[in-house]
Amino acid sequence: MATGQNYTTGSLGLNTSLPYLTSWFRQVAQPLMRFRELCDVKEAIGTRKGNTFSWDILANVGTGGSAAGIAETSVMPTDEFTITVGTCVVTEYGNSIPLTRKLRDMSELEIKSLLRSSLVNDMAKTIDKAVWKQFGSGLLIAQADGGTSTTAVQLETAGSATTACAATAALNTAHVLRIADLMKERNIPTFDGDSYLCVAHPSTLGNIRSSMISYNQYTETGYKKLLSGEVGSFGGFRFIEQTNIAKVSPTNAGLGQGWAVFVGGEACVEAVAVPEELIEKEVTDYGRSLGLAWYATLGFKLPFPTEANQRHFVWWPNISSPNSLTP
Repeated sequence: MATGQNYTTGSLGLNTSLPYLTSWFRQVAQPLMRFRELCDVKEAIGTRKGNTFSWDILANVGTGGSAAGIAETSVMPTDEFTITVGTCVVTEYGNSIPLTRKLRDMSELEIKSLLRSSLVNDMAKTIDKAVWKQFGSGLLIAQADGGTSTTAVQLETAGSATTACAATAALNTAHVLRIADLMKERNIPTFDGDSYLCVAHPSTLGNIRSSMISYNQYTETGYKKLLSGEVGSFGGFRFIEQTNIAKVSPTNAGLGQGWAVFVGGEACVEAVAVPEELIEKEVTDYGRSLGLAWYATLGFKLPFPTEANQRHFVWWPNISSPNSLTP
């Protein structure tokens, strides 16, 4: 005999709640993420298209035109550029929290609401760490010159900074201005057409905060969208505070106060097969075994080859290399 519609079995009624839960989940979770918002969503590839997303990378022309011009009797020079292919493999992300019916029925608290809040926080941290791992392979490292200068910056391009772990110079406004110059001279595009971004812990930005322009002064209606965690602007950078990724204890912390990453445009690619969603567990054991999970199928990848001149972000570490900054 058919059981009829009920709220215990997902296919017979329970799934009718999912659109509300998923919408709430995504709306609440998005503002908690910091590194996710630095990505360019190149393709929402959807399902049934394989697990690899590819894009073409066009290099500059090989020789370039002659500044001396073309002699009248000479033929037009020819040139070429190379095309390489970047790839990103999408991966499943998710986590779940089981729940018994007895706990749901006996608790004086709204257990499902607690589960949703916990999963929202976990999803934000997990996806931010996935993006941050891509940034961890950066090759450009700016550090205080000699580890002690409060005005000059030296740039390393091999993914390691020889004096960073012993640095005693905390990040300050003079360093920020020098880093802006470095990024411009390397032709790193700005994030929003006007400014670069800097993401760091609140304490790392301590020496800069008093010089920042409040975000209230440049995010008026129709001018610029406020990013999650954004606290101000200075020297061509918009500053974002984050705590999803923990600090790393360097060999000698000195006054370094932690790492920061300065980001331009097209720094990281995001491919979306299944956007994040909240899913009720299919009820089992006669309605006694319940649960809630978040799930997504996403991919993150640096868009350009491994050469340092193709990197669109710069690290300020207080350890020997950003590659050892593992969440």
